[in-house]
Amino acid sequence: MVDFNNEGTISRPPKDIVALIIIEKHYNFLEADEYYSNRTLSGIAERLSSCRSRLRNLFLTCHAMLKRRLTPEQYEQLNHVCKDLKHDAEAPEIMECFIIIHDQLDKLGLLKLDTRPVYDSTDIEASNKAQGYD
Repeated sequence: MVDFNNEGTISRPPKDIVALIIIEKHYNFLEADEYYSNRTLSGIAERLSSCRSRLRNLFLTCHAMLKRRLTPEQYEQLNHVCKDLKHDAEAPEIMECFIIIHDQLDKLGLLKLDTRPVYDSTDIEASNKAQGYD
């Protein structure tokens, strides 16, 4: 959780703080989904309210960025699932919306783990090119 009473947090650029908040919201959804999946796989009837509310929270945090980057169809799908609380969303629909958001956060580099180029280390020319030697 982002601690706003910490001097280290206050001295960071706003972009870094927002990135930490988004990562936290992303993690919160994964925690809710894990709990839902565990209960469902154990045969216990479980409601999707926690997953959906955390997806909504992530969507609202990333709203402006998603509106700029998504196709109108994708944005409308997210908007419908996350904002229309009268709509009875099912688990696959919620997961599809999460994947859309996750993909955008990955494209931004916020969640990206594989930052190194993939190359065949046995191919000397490919290795040199990947490391910046032309």
